Amino acid sequence: MTKTSRKKPKKPYPSFPLTAHPNGQWCKKILGKVHFFGVWADPDAALEHYHRMAADLHAGREPASVDDVELTVKELGNQYLTYQMGRVSTGQIGPRWFEDCRRVLKQFARNVGTARPVASLTAADFQQYRRLLGTRGLRGKGLGVHAITRTLTVVIGTFKWGVESGLVEQMPRWGKAFAKPSAADIRRSRAKRERENGKKLFSAEQIRALLDAAMPDVKAAILLGINGGFGNTDCAALPRAAVDLAQAVIDFERPKTAVRRVVPLWPETVSALRTVLEADRAKAANDAAKSLVFRSELGFPLVRQVIKRTEKDEIRKVTYIDRLGDWVDDLLVEKGLKRFGLGFYTLRHTFRTWADETNDQHAIHVVMGHAIPGMSGIYVEEIGLERLRRVVNHVRNKLWPRCRRGTSAGKSVSR
Repeated sequence: MTKTSRKKPKKPYPSFPLTAHPNGQWCKKILGKVHFFGVWADPDAALEHYHRMAADLHAGREPASVDDVELTVKELGNQYLTYQMGRVSTGQIGPRWFEDCRRVLKQFARNVGTARPVASLTAADFQQYRRLLGTRGLRGKGLGVHAITRTLTVVIGTFKWGVESGLVEQMPRWGKAFAKPSAADIRRSRAKRERENGKKLFSAEQIRALLDAAMPDVKAAILLGINGGFGNTDCAALPRAAVDLAQAVIDFERPKTAVRRVVPLWPETVSALRTVLEADRAKAANDAAKSLVFRSELGFPLVRQVIKRTEKDEIRKVTYIDRLGDWVDDLLVEKGLKRFGLGFYTLRHTFRTWADETNDQHAIHVVMGHAIPGMSGIYVEEIGLERLRRVVNHVRNKLWPRCRRGTSAGKSVSR
């Protein structure tokens, strides 16, 4: 009798992770041992079986039963992301935060096992992941204290949502090592960063040098940053209707906090803004840019998020574009001032540091768009405009020491 043999099939596509074994199954060698995942005739099912077991096998763990119907880590993550996607559509969170959640949960699931039942996770799993954040982070480099805090916030928030939604019976046991960095950790990190790179602070001479070299749009933005503590997004989202050049004041809600802010403007800031508003600018590329003070060279808002979606209209990728940050970084390099941690947002740090010398915390909060903390935020109904002017004029005198203080208006700002 002539012996017959079956011809092994080719991979369905080049990146297919499994190999055809002579016994008629798809297989893969993991940690020195060959594992089988399904027959040649059904490569899709074999691939799905592999993905359910891969994280455990590569980590040297016994895989969870494929018949287990308990909620898996991957399923919990996907349901939480679906919930977060709904919040993006209603404006409760931004696409960038959604992208952060997606990236964190994807890495977390791969680390502990995508097919692991949520109920099987132990403190050791969470503590191992916590150690990973400090050594390899999300992209092969250990995370800093603030990034670790944000990452753990996402993971803990996912499980808390799972409990509140009835998907998970109780919060897992994290273990003591699965903890956010302490206040002491944050202080040590800041001290180390300042020793290596200096404080996140501009000198008056550096700001004046930037103003002298900046093009009109960047000059106006820099003045807003040091005049009123504007950040990148604050400038990018500033509507023309909020700027009263005649009264030399800006009055609008800060985009990040939705807290009303009132900023008395210096004469230099008024002049710079007038130049921007009267200049021929790029035509608005979308409706969002039409009403804004600043536009990019292509007519878009200076800070924006480009969202790529799947065929099911789900968010696949979010790209963050910050042209203002890019412009100022280029200017810092040109003037020989660029160093780690120094950028446009440093102007907000500088404003807050200099303004603190006035000892008028409530007025500073109003200018910067912060809610007045505690019971004072409930009972303080008005902040006199003259108080706000004293704050911003003090900062102006720090920037230009020979400038005289501007006169204070006698109006009040209703809260």
